[in-house]
Amino acid sequence: MKLFTEYPEKDETKYCALMSKLVKKNMEVLYGGEDKEPAKRDTHSKTHAAVQGTLEIFDFDEAAIKQELSKRTSLTEAQLRAISLKQGLFAKPKQYPVWLRFASGAFSVKNDYEGDTRSMAVKVIGVEGERLSQSHEFQTQDIIVHNTELFFIKTIKDFHGFFTAIYRANLSSLLKLSPVLWLLLHPYETKLLKTSFKRFPKSLLTERYWSASAYSLGLKPDFDPSQPGRVPVEYPAVIKYGFNPVSSQPPHQQIPFERRSESDLERAKASGSKDNHYREDIIQSLAKPGAEYWWDFQIQFQTSPEMSIDDTTIVWNEEESPFFTVGRLTVKHQKVDSPLENDFGENLSFAPGNGLAVHRPIGAINRLRSIVYPIVADYRHKRRGVKYQEPTV
Repeated sequence: MKLFTEYPEKDETKYCALMSKLVKKNMEVLYGGEDKEPAKRDTHSKTHAAVQGTLEIFDFDEAAIKQELSKRTSLTEAQLRAISLKQGLFAKPKQYPVWLRFASGAFSVKNDYEGDTRSMAVKVIGVEGERLSQSHEFQTQDIIVHNTELFFIKTIKDFHGFFTAIYRANLSSLLKLSPVLWLLLHPYETKLLKTSFKRFPKSLLTERYWSASAYSLGLKPDFDPSQPGRVPVEYPAVIKYGFNPVSSQPPHQQIPFERRSESDLERAKASGSKDNHYREDIIQSLAKPGAEYWWDFQIQFQTSPEMSIDDTTIVWNEEESPFFTVGRLTVKHQKVDSPLENDFGENLSFAPGNGLAVHRPIGAINRLRSIVYPIVADYRHKRRGVKYQEPTV
């Protein structure tokens, strides 16, 4: 395995085609009938809120980052010279308006006291440059992050097996245990999933988020976009994204993780009513006139081939490769509970492949997501009667 290189998966084309068909069939089962509710996403179904913010890209010191990488990692001088940080979204210091969608990761809408991952999808507005061919918008960059450092399934083939089990459970009440059986037969994935589900943040506005999957930082002059997934493809550099919550006052120290209390979780379970803790927290927190929430926007480099690009169950160790801060995301006082804003959040479309060519989503799971996300979005908008428009501020 080579550094900065993604590799095709055996039978990848076959399983991507099978997933495309399966996703369409699953959406039809969930939302196809006249008596069905308005279509939601097939994963991260529960929208907590759509929130406005600002992403500031700093005039960061590229030489200092490279110097730190040379101290902390085994990257060679030639490898470091070939890395260009100031390109794409990072090309120059600038403030961008953003839309954020906070959500839970499950395939259906559940109570917030149930174990789940939580996500923050970031849509950066007004980003100029050569775009990925699969982009569904013209001047935005999507960055999708979750409050877990990994994704619990290793391969496209495995994801097809797991999603088949989900589809069968949706298809018939007699097959409800299908996902449970799949997990029993895959103990490694089960362990990772259970670990991810143990995190119950008190607030999504002070939570840490990771991309888990990797992205290129630049493209080689001879890059051919038809090759990823067919042959190994090497990039000038490969990174992951992170958003680390910090205090709004200098020196902007990291905010430690705070868990939702057990007593609060138990009260929510016992109440018998729907638990929308995270939505209510966002509404109430941002309603305060002085509300201000900050995250350091960070990137982490792949620094050894063992930090896998294609296997997203492998966490990139921060001791081996630290996160570097290149910007800051801020969210301030606003009202987020109007019906129009709720619909806007539901209709927003995010995809890893929506953005600049130099920030290409890479790795097996990202290649699958780049195929599946547009299918779900198109179905969702048609069922909701929405003519999708690129969002502005």
